[in-house]
Amino acid sequence: MDSDRGMVDARMVDVTSYGAVAWHDDAPDPTASALPAGLPLPAHVDWLVIGGGVSGLSAARRAAERGASVLLLEKGSLRDGASSRNGGMVHVGFGASIGTLERRFGHEGARAWLDLSRAAVARVAHLAGTSPDALLATTGIDAGWSGVGHLELARSARGAEALAAEAEQRAALGLPVRLLDRSATRAATNSDAFAGGLAVDEGGGVQPARLQAALAAAAQRAGVEIRERTPAIRLERSGSEWLVHTPRGVVRAAHLIAGVNGYADRLFPALRRRAIPLGSYMIATEPLDASLLAQVAGRGEMRFDTRNFLSYWRPTPDGRIAFGGRTTFRSEPLEKIARTLATRMVEIHPELARTRVTHAWGGSLAFAFDRLPRVARLDGVLHVAGCAGSGVALLTHLAEQAVDWEFGGDAPLPARIGWRPVPIPYEGNPWFLPIAGLGFAIEDRLAERRSTG
Repeated sequence: MDSDRGMVDARMVDVTSYGAVAWHDDAPDPTASALPAGLPLPAHVDWLVIGGGVSGLSAARRAAERGASVLLLEKGSLRDGASSRNGGMVHVGFGASIGTLERRFGHEGARAWLDLSRAAVARVAHLAGTSPDALLATTGIDAGWSGVGHLELARSARGAEALAAEAEQRAALGLPVRLLDRSATRAATNSDAFAGGLAVDEGGGVQPARLQAALAAAAQRAGVEIRERTPAIRLERSGSEWLVHTPRGVVRAAHLIAGVNGYADRLFPALRRRAIPLGSYMIATEPLDASLLAQVAGRGEMRFDTRNFLSYWRPTPDGRIAFGGRTTFRSEPLEKIARTLATRMVEIHPELARTRVTHAWGGSLAFAFDRLPRVARLDGVLHVAGCAGSGVALLTHLAEQAVDWEFGGDAPLPARIGWRPVPIPYEGNPWFLPIAGLGFAIEDRLAERRSTG
């Protein structure tokens, strides 16, 4: 993991309130779409959705648009989870590489997975765009779509070689990509930190808190009853129905879907044995002047590197740089994590050394052991989870597909591969992550030393 060596001046990381999410400053509160928690719950609904993030909201909206009565329960606030706390990147790809997909599923199988990712990106681009049936037109909330594509950046020669192989494989499957050498990468990023890169013009970014607020408003408009601060505390089968116990009463439901992803609790033991939660953290700078923003952000592409302890960054609609990454697999104070992220940011863009960091926050994502998403029925509950950092697009799209499946459609691709538990003793507490993290950190450092040595 990153050490404190070369840490930035403490005055740069001048966060007023740790845990403050920059996206929340510039977005409607989705709570406006929820009913007061104290109102009586309906006795029976066709669909009950647990979790108020993008997957739960997308599933609920889809079911309501198909004529079902729908209740969505969120145990806290809609803003508590990762859906309004992520980088807002809508990009093609998975945690697993194309090479991994081809070895496991063959050439055409890999093509099917890539097509799924592209369809998910296209779905969010449509929802967040300006067409007559997009979220902006139906809710009045602009999700901040920016169709600028993304850059995948290699910090080492070894990483650049891996990107070259990935570019060839993606092109063979029909995805337009551009491989960048060191010089072209330097021109694209205005940074000397990278040995090469890969440019993908498909996709872009959203303002994630605005997207979630728009999805909540659209769900409510479709007839979904949203209740915050109403946890499901026990699930029980009664014939063909579910009995969902809450502190405010019991609701009967014909169909049950959970969109909890990295926030699974003891209510879902089967999911906890399969979905590995992982903290991801972000900082945001103060708004930059136009010339500095242009220098750092270029065309505004979404950017992330290829290290195990990856970094990702992008401009925000209000002119900041949002910078995130995985810094540790141990429990560490957010203040330390913020300093580590600021150090990484300045290593890439030294021109930001005098720029104040005003926000720092974190959230939990989840990944499966094979780094592929899942639509899975576990203990009878339908789950959409395990998107490994690609959840803005995949969770939105797959949640809709999961509902269509329940209405009699074809099973979505991630529902066809099964989901085995983690192949080591594991009941929801990822005790092995610090050990894995040490290995990942050593691998990252060795790769970069080989490149410079």
